[in-house]
Amino acid sequence: METVLKIKVDEFLAHKIKDIVKIGTFRSEEDFLKGAVREKVGRWEILKLNTRMDKFAERIAKKRPESVAEAVLKAREEEDETL
Repeated sequence: METVLKIKVDEFLAHKIKDIVKIGTFRSEEDFLKGAVREKVGRWEILKLNTRMDKFAERIAKKRPESVAEAVLKAREEEDETL
């Protein structure tokens, strides 16, 4: 099922879209606009996931404030103690 969205673009953009369609990159203005919307939604989803990953990394860093290098050194010290 598809939904009709109404948009207005200025003459410059309309001309650019028509040029892109003319050279055969897209079959129609509709295909161009569908692709543009798909791409923008995909980028927004990636931005949303990046934000979630950053928040997760911050929470983990608060729980385990040591750096990777510090963690390796600590593990080596513990290993030396057991040998």
